[in-house]
Amino acid sequence: MNYRSLVVGGVAAVVALAAACTSTTGVGAPRPFAYIDVRELPATNATGLAAWANAIFIKDRVTGVVPSNALSEGCTQPVPIATADGGVGVPLSGANLEPGAVTMTLQGVADPSARTVDLGANGVTNGLITYSNETGPVLTAGDDSVLITAAGAAGGFPAFTIKTRSVAHFVAQAVDDSISGQGIRVLWTGLGATSPTRMQIALQYASTAGTGTPDFEMRCIALDDGDFTIPRQYLTEWQDAGVDATPTRHQAVFSRFNTVGVNVADGIAVLVTRIDTTVAK
Repeated sequence: MNYRSLVVGGVAAVVALAAACTSTTGVGAPRPFAYIDVRELPATNATGLAAWANAIFIKDRVTGVVPSNALSEGCTQPVPIATADGGVGVPLSGANLEPGAVTMTLQGVADPSARTVDLGANGVTNGLITYSNETGPVLTAGDDSVLITAAGAAGGFPAFTIKTRSVAHFVAQAVDDSISGQGIRVLWTGLGATSPTRMQIALQYASTAGTGTPDFEMRCIALDDGDFTIPRQYLTEWQDAGVDATPTRHQAVFSRFNTVGVNVADGIAVLVTRIDTTVAK
């Protein structure tokens, strides 16, 4: 099994982040691998943001972790947008491992109280059991740390903790439809050059004329300094979607993310904190 094909919690953006942040090979025995994706979303019963986690605990051939601060800038040619099965039609995978009790704790300078929630086995996606929280603790974006603790289980996943900082909110500017010069310039509220975060930019569009849901995308990873030019060789389909006589539905999805990894006995755990913004056209 190659976890790059997974859609954790049904969130297609995770596929790109996973592929960018962890390397695999087709050799070696499968070993424990945890992937925890923490999204910062509008809080339900309060102003501001709340943290929502989706995690998997499996056996896979994972060789190492590339943290976000080590990722170089680059883009990929358009590919179909990944979709999830919603837990229907795919048998439960034998790769699943029991992690024991799993919790997420938020704590920061602005709010030093420890806000802890359980991550329970609340779904199945592409045959993998997904662990998530049912209530969203209020989060101070960019200030709070995120701590994941797994108690571990005999014959299952080893016990571990992993921690990183949440990511700051940002504002993205509209993305042009037309190529100008070397490509299309993309702007957002950037952070300093020493920030460990990166920005993923996904230009999504419907492959046929009309108002259908976008089904293709091209993606870039950029330094999180607020200014990136997407090279023109990746942009033909995006431009066609926006300027043809019959334009198709298209949008830009920005994802600021922070990725860390730790060794867990003979396995690896990866934690991603991120916040997404969609700019519709």
